[in-house]
Amino acid sequence: MKQSQKIMLAVNAAVIATIFVLNYFYQLDGFDFTLKCICSGLFASLGAVNLGYAVITKQSNFRFFAAMATGLVLAFLGDVLIGFDFIIGAATFALGHVCFAVAYCFLQRMRPLDYLFSGVLFLGAAGFLTFFPLLNFEEPIFRVVCIVYALIISVMLGKAIGNFVRYRNVLTGTIALASFLFFFSDLMLVLDWFVGRWSWTDHACMGTYYPALCLLALSMLIKAIAGAHRSDE
Repeated sequence: MKQSQKIMLAVNAAVIATIFVLNYFYQLDGFDFTLKCICSGLFASLGAVNLGYAVITKQSNFRFFAAMATGLVLAFLGDVLIGFDFIIGAATFALGHVCFAVAYCFLQRMRPLDYLFSGVLFLGAAGFLTFFPLLNFEEPIFRVVCIVYALIISVMLGKAIGNFVRYRNVLTGTIALASFLFFFSDLMLVLDWFVGRWSWTDHACMGTYYPALCLLALSMLIKAIAGAHRSDE
């Protein structure tokens, strides 16, 4: 392994460890908004650093790196905005998920299996959002936003699973795990916001959210170092 790669791995490990520690104190301190912004700013910055490394090392399939970095920045902005306006924040998050799903498509184009996985996930999520009796949407538009959001996150996870099923390697495995954690985190967010009966849902949400984003940022470096999977034209 080259020295520059070792340095980048050390940088990623240090930033991710810092996020994990701050996430612990963020939850311990009653979900302090400032700490949340710092944690989210760190994973967005890590994405920018890994994008810069891809540029410097002249990586192929640059579209993957650009889409991933954009998704991380939008996730950071969604974290900031959702505290002020749910719909605007959710829309920003949704755009971030679109960027991640597009990035996965730059690794492998959409295949029938991807549509199958995505469709099954969306049917389950939409059914839950429509029929789960404990959900309380004060405004009908909130349910619509959540269903649209569920479609996007289902495609993101379905595509990640499809990529991993076809090509099982460190890159696709990391992305699939991150996408699953993201999906689970969003489910916990729905339970916290629109059921609100359980004290553990917000901790479960943030306890899986930051690892998901850290893994997505790390996947950029894994791709740059290993070239784990070539682009499928």
